[in-house]
Amino acid sequence: MDGNNRWSKKNNKSLFESYNKGATKLLEITEYLLLKRGIENISAFALSTNNLKRSKRKLAIINKVIINSIEKILENNSLNFNIKFIGDLKVFDRDIYNKLKLIENMNKNSKKTLNIFINYGGQEEIVNLINYFKKSKFSVSTKTIQNKFYKNLYNSPDLLIRTGGFQRLSNFLLYQISFSELFFLKKLWPDIKINDLNKIIDKYNRIERKIGI
Repeated sequence: MDGNNRWSKKNNKSLFESYNKGATKLLEITEYLLLKRGIENISAFALSTNNLKRSKRKLAIINKVIINSIEKILENNSLNFNIKFIGDLKVFDRDIYNKLKLIENMNKNSKKTLNIFINYGGQEEIVNLINYFKKSKFSVSTKTIQNKFYKNLYNSPDLLIRTGGFQRLSNFLLYQISFSELFFLKKLWPDIKINDLNKIIDKYNRIERKIGI
């Protein structure tokens, strides 16, 4: 979900307005894709470990947006899908952490899931996994590795879409996207439309995927 910061400058809007619009956009798009397009799992990279190195001012705004989004979800209390938060959530204070867990329990039996990655880094996840196997009795294999990535909370994505114009992965799911189809959009995240995603999904469905060949 790249481009919130640039969108605020381009449209002469505050960073809070920009990030808040981006958060709202995520829920709108998720509801459409999960309920209308028949997709079962969506993963969104909301906050990386690298983002936490930004200025205190930007971090305060991001924190405010997170709190605002949490309150909206809890007040609405009518999710038609499950939300999981993946990453090192210990950076948040107890009140925010507890509310994140409340959201996870709101519709946890749904077969439709939005995975929101917060304070997540692909390199850090791999390092944690290496340290785990160094101390464990388990042998290393693709199966045991997959089962230990954040307790196997998510599946490897079929396709990855990055907005904002940059054609890089930026430390997201470095192991899991080995066979994912990659799509890059120039549009900034707050400007993305459902039709943009429909075009990508339709193009993906026409691809003859030859995994491992």
